[in-house]
Amino acid sequence: MNKYIKGNTFIEVMLAIAIITVILAVISPAVSSFREKQIIKNATEEVVNLLNEARIDTISAKGGNFYSVRFDSTRAVLFTGSTFVGSDPTNKILTFDTAVTLPSANISLQGSGIDIIFDKLTGNVSTYGTITLELVSNPAIRKIITINKLGVISAD
Repeated sequence: MNKYIKGNTFIEVMLAIAIITVILAVISPAVSSFREKQIIKNATEEVVNLLNEARIDTISAKGGNFYSVRFDSTRAVLFTGSTFVGSDPTNKILTFDTAVTLPSANISLQGSGIDIIFDKLTGNVSTYGTITLELVSNPAIRKIITINKLGVISAD
C-alpha cells in the first residue's frame, strides 16, 4: 500500500516566497514614486483651491472684505484684509502633508513678502510670482504655482 503525503515540499514553499519577494522588490519603487507624486499633486491642488477661494471671495466682496493668503514652510493661511493676525478665528488654515514643504527660498513674489493680497473687486495682486512646493524626502520632485498680476493662478 502506497501512502503519499499530499502537500508542498519545503523547496516549493521557499521558491514561492522567493518569487513573491522578487515581485515586491520590482513593484515597490514604482508604488513609492506614484505615492510621492500624488502627495505633491494633492498639496498643489489644495493651495491653488485656497488661492482661488481668496480671489473669488475678494472679487465678490464677500462680507464687504478682501482676502489674502500667507505662506510658510508648513502651511498656507487664508485671512481677511491685508494684515495677517495669526489668532484670528476666521483664518482658514491649510496645513501641508508632512511629506511636503515650502522652503522660504521657494517663495518668489514680486516685491518680496510671503502674502498674496487680492485687490477688492478686480482680484489683481501686487505680489505676484511663483510658489514652489517640494517633497521633503526628494526636493527634485516639485510643483510650481504661478500667480500673475491679474491674480490668475496656475500650476504646472
